[in-house]
Amino acid sequence: MKSTRTLSTVIFLLVFLCGSLIAQEMPEIKLRNGGTVQFWGSMGQINGADTNSMGFGLRRVRFRNYIDVGDNMKAFVQTELTTFKLLDARVEYLFSKNFQVRVGRFIGAGVRAGGLTIHSVIDITERAFTAQRWGASTVGADFRDYGVDFVGSYGAVKVNATVHNGDGSKNMVNRMSGPSTKNGSFAFSGMVTVKPSEVKGLEFGGYYGVGNKQINDYSAFNAFVYYEPMPLKLKAEVIGWTNKTAAADISQLGYYVFGAYKVIDNVEVLARFENFDANTDVDKNERTFITLGASYAMFPSKWLTSKITAAYVIANEDADIDNNSFQLVCQFVF
Repeated sequence: MKSTRTLSTVIFLLVFLCGSLIAQEMPEIKLRNGGTVQFWGSMGQINGADTNSMGFGLRRVRFRNYIDVGDNMKAFVQTELTTFKLLDARVEYLFSKNFQVRVGRFIGAGVRAGGLTIHSVIDITERAFTAQRWGASTVGADFRDYGVDFVGSYGAVKVNATVHNGDGSKNMVNRMSGPSTKNGSFAFSGMVTVKPSEVKGLEFGGYYGVGNKQINDYSAFNAFVYYEPMPLKLKAEVIGWTNKTAAADISQLGYYVFGAYKVIDNVEVLARFENFDANTDVDKNERTFITLGASYAMFPSKWLTSKITAAYVIANEDADIDNNSFQLVCQFVF
């Protein structure tokens, strides 16, 4: 019954959105394009053995298309060419400056270090390991899902409520020929973020989500604090989730603390400590990561456009296995 009421509400809002668009005259359409190229070089140990693995590759090659229809409607499409994958395909309608609705495939409510941190501003060379594991255990490794997102803001407070499939690999289209996937429920994610104007650079908030019981049954949460009074950056986040299976419930938990300082206009030093527990019910199951690095921006006035980041990752496990690695990322965003 609860899923039926939710579905009815979503359908009503979508019908209202479409009706609002039809009732208006066709406004001016603006098109923009962009992209990212990220080169990757790395060298590291293999599972604690005396063998090294090294090589070069392309971490990301992305193309983006932006469409603005008047002042109230936007569309966004992003593809990844290293795997020839559609990442984002969403339509947004702004009912007002404080409320908007998004539909399609997109990054909804979730953990701060996941997809909500866009790829061009990832700290050091990689996202926090815990955020990567959260994505793989919930909506998917690319942090995106199909659904509807309601975004509201009031002053310093922003609220996201996302109704989605629960697995970003499931593109469900129920047609007359029959449903594409057997499914009778949704996943729900919600988050609140606060950016108080009294403290420049401060952002904090939290998230809670539950999965689709028929596709991927889970519950997850996070809490984070980011403080970035440039040239200093300080960040901390705790992330936890439980995957529910017929055999057992497995809970995972992790946290990280991050610090950075821009020593001169185009050089920033970076450090992050992270702890991850793959099963909170099992002893001696934790992993720690210490990442030390630096970034060099080739155009300081446009820090995100072109930069080189190098980092050394010290990875330790309770089993006394060391998997250290050196990583180098060269990025160009246009």
